[in-house]
Amino acid sequence: MMKSNAFPPQFIIHNSKFKISVKSLIAVTLGDPAGIGGEVALKALSLIAPKSKSNFVLIGDYRHWVSLAKKFKFRLPLIWVNDAELGRELKNGVAVLDMGGVKKLQWGKISAANGAAAVRYICEGARLALEGEVDALVTAPISKEAIHKAGCPYPGHTELLATLSGNPSFAMMMVGGPFKITLQSIHVALKDSLASVKPDLVWEKLELTHKTIRKWFGIKNPRIAIAGVNPHAGENGAFGKEEIKILKPVIAKAQKLGWKVSGPHPPDTLFYWASKGNYDAILCMYHDQGLIPFKLAAFDSGVNLTLGLPFIRTSPDHGTAFDIAGKGIAKPSSMVAAIQLAEKLSINH
Repeated sequence: MMKSNAFPPQFIIHNSKFKISVKSLIAVTLGDPAGIGGEVALKALSLIAPKSKSNFVLIGDYRHWVSLAKKFKFRLPLIWVNDAELGRELKNGVAVLDMGGVKKLQWGKISAANGAAAVRYICEGARLALEGEVDALVTAPISKEAIHKAGCPYPGHTELLATLSGNPSFAMMMVGGPFKITLQSIHVALKDSLASVKPDLVWEKLELTHKTIRKWFGIKNPRIAIAGVNPHAGENGAFGKEEIKILKPVIAKAQKLGWKVSGPHPPDTLFYWASKGNYDAILCMYHDQGLIPFKLAAFDSGVNLTLGLPFIRTSPDHGTAFDIAGKGIAKPSSMVAAIQLAEKLSINH
């Protein structure tokens, strides 16, 4: 736990002038300091926090959060804390766990210092969630190039959080509009994506999807559609054998257990029927197969939900938007959805 003497005692929330009301606690990381993460987080909380049944703790650089609050006219008090759980007791403000920042910030600039700060915030958020000090973790966008410059080898949040949690089995689910889409492969080249289309790996992602929809979304026997790999789902082997050799046996195994799993479905029609409410979730075989229709339907309100972690983690479905960082024009709708989903799932968890 980080301790600091950077601020005088009146900033710490156990001062008697703050009223006490214990609530659930959701942590929100700053993301890359040079991106729009802090802006959209504060804009989202200005809409959510006054009416929320949860309290919030911001993880990042206290001075930077305060600067953002002034810049974007955030009205709620930002209260420095040296222990995240103190934020659970706060009634009239938003707690900030100060993890330090960068010496000189340049909006929209990729740097190793920014990447290192972003990773530090993620690691603290994961620790708090793993130890039960917060009930859910919402992560603002990071720059993959920046974290790599800082020496972090992971492709992104999902893989880093899975490693920190000690969970080799994980998946990315996109939630928004009419869709809940699990991705079989995430950040790999298209030519390498077929390496993840193996019976045991497909079963792993299917099992994670089934468990998540049941536990977190309250559907006892979810209808899960599996997308084919090839055009027209292979056309009975005419355009590829993956559907016959890999996907159909996995589907048959699930159906023997009584699961409502269907497919392999032709990808070019599957999303139409899913948009009509025919399925509770879709398992897609590679990143863009699922993300293209998803972003068409939920570009401003999509949420990234990580499956397989021992805690709830959501994130807005957009990047750091360095081109507009610091300009005050970033839309908070995806962050609003990410925070609201985290709050909803923390109640069902």
